[in-house]
Amino acid sequence: MSAITSLESLSGLVAFSVTLEHGSFAAAGRKLGLSASAVGKAVDRLEQRLGVKLLTRTTRSLTLTDEGEILYRYASRILSDLQEAELELLSAQNTPQGRLKISVPTVMGRCIILQAVNAFSAEFPDVTLDISLDDLKVDLIEGGYDLVVRLGELEDSNLHARKIGPHAFTTCASPSYVKEYGTPQTPADLADHRCVLYRFPTTGLTEKWAFKGEYRGTRVKPWLVINDGGALGSAALAGLGIVQAPRYLVAEDIKAGRLISLLDEFTDDRGTVSVVWPSSRTRVARVRAFVNFISQCLAEKI
Repeated sequence: MSAITSLESLSGLVAFSVTLEHGSFAAAGRKLGLSASAVGKAVDRLEQRLGVKLLTRTTRSLTLTDEGEILYRYASRILSDLQEAELELLSAQNTPQGRLKISVPTVMGRCIILQAVNAFSAEFPDVTLDISLDDLKVDLIEGGYDLVVRLGELEDSNLHARKIGPHAFTTCASPSYVKEYGTPQTPADLADHRCVLYRFPTTGLTEKWAFKGEYRGTRVKPWLVINDGGALGSAALAGLGIVQAPRYLVAEDIKAGRLISLLDEFTDDRGTVSVVWPSSRTRVARVRAFVNFISQCLAEKI
């Protein structure tokens, strides 16, 4: 066993870190329930084991050496992870409770996630949801998110993920549009139609429509461009043109006859829908509860 991984070295790391955070051996002792002498000796033994000086001591102050700065950077991270692990183990045994920070794509959030909040809160009343509707690909760790819903293919990472299903799209238009302009038979026919495309606010690029087989990669010329994905359905209902929108956004309107589905045999999925969360949050009861709940809701809608 290397020097720094022994049990005694771990107690030395605790003494060293708490001393720095509280400014003296005496204050660290009060925090740890030890005497100032015991804390000082634990730090001494750590220095001897590592063969370096970590602290410069005077009668009035303690200052870090260069070696001490390096060790403290790692020690604080290790102890923080241990504390988080302890909290998660305790949380895993409790009823789901506390704040849950979530990021979801804007349109999916409006159409599915927010619609499910009442049902979740009825089942887990002690969980407070903090939901960001955002099309940015957020950093879970730096942003402090407990979980996010991701669209498209996932990158390899240390995050945990549950794939819900394909991100299905529908190409459609209103009956009034079809009556006036006709029905396209293949994606190639869209060149003669009014197509409404979505522009990503974050990049300024227009969204590419997805088709299968020989029509894969077909470029669609926009007649109208909008920067609100949720407005695609509204544009189609208003008879402005043909849209390609998430299935869950237009499914009810198609069922009711307010929109007509077009090019079904050619329209393709765009990757997958997944729920993603940091591995460190797997055992947190409120995270597990929401992952299970929202996975079922998404599976029923997408």
